[in-house]
Amino acid sequence: MSKNIFFLLLCGFFASPLSGQKNTPLWVLDFVRVKSGHRAETLFFYENNWKLYRDTALARGYISAYRLLETTPDSLGDFDLVLMTAYPDSAAYTYSEEHFRPILKTLRPDGPKLLNDLKANDFRKNSFFKNCRTLFAAEAPRPVKPPEEESLPVLKELNRDIWIPFAEAYAAGDADKYLGLHTADFIRAQGDEQSTKDLAGYSRGVHAGFQRGKEQGGKTAIEFRFFERFSNGNTASERGIYQYTYTPPSGEAWSGYGQFHVFSRKENGRWKIAVDYDSSESGTVGAAEFMAGKPMADW
Repeated sequence: MSKNIFFLLLCGFFASPLSGQKNTPLWVLDFVRVKSGHRAETLFFYENNWKLYRDTALARGYISAYRLLETTPDSLGDFDLVLMTAYPDSAAYTYSEEHFRPILKTLRPDGPKLLNDLKANDFRKNSFFKNCRTLFAAEAPRPVKPPEEESLPVLKELNRDIWIPFAEAYAAGDADKYLGLHTADFIRAQGDEQSTKDLAGYSRGVHAGFQRGKEQGGKTAIEFRFFERFSNGNTASERGIYQYTYTPPSGEAWSGYGQFHVFSRKENGRWKIAVDYDSSESGTVGAAEFMAGKPMADW
């Protein structure tokens, strides 16, 4: 494969899914040549420094992905490695130095970790770098885990007690019906906001949000697709993607997406939500991820 084609593949195919997202991920590609006989020093350097910094940045939401690829130099491209870092959007890239500076200072206060006495410039050379904006992309769908046979009747109960009335409450703008689906010791966790709430705190926000919806008019709908559902008959764990759609009185409908993990408990013969976590995963959850899940009715 020529280096020109290789470069186009990097910019186009190794990218985060964008379906239904406002933000466009930005990839930064560094092309590195390994100096003769120093592959071990180079890989050690990137694994123990570059990777370490990005693992921390990934956990903090400063970046959305990273990759290190190896290729063979030729006349069209004198580089051995391609270091790829994805930022959720252009704003995240703009603040990248500000974000990474304290990470480097904390993790490697005495400078980068090296395999031996050779310095970085002795074993590798940065040939050039490129910024790439994702135009379109796709990835293999997340596998759906089939439930155990004994769980199937319970999943029907969960649909009946939680997911069907959940969608009905949103469509009707009925905050009390929706909140009634939760346990008294309910815990709500929101990954994007890095916040947790009990039922009382969550209820205030729900009532305010549903009231705003009534004042604005329009129609609201929420749908769920699942990747994993299992239960022991008394407690249940369910993971999936939701699609929230709002249609204003005039204008086009728009949809938002999030990944959820819900834990439920059976109380007095009815299932209720005990813990609800969701996140947009830094804006990387969209229509493609939603469609890859299995609809509620198919379980």
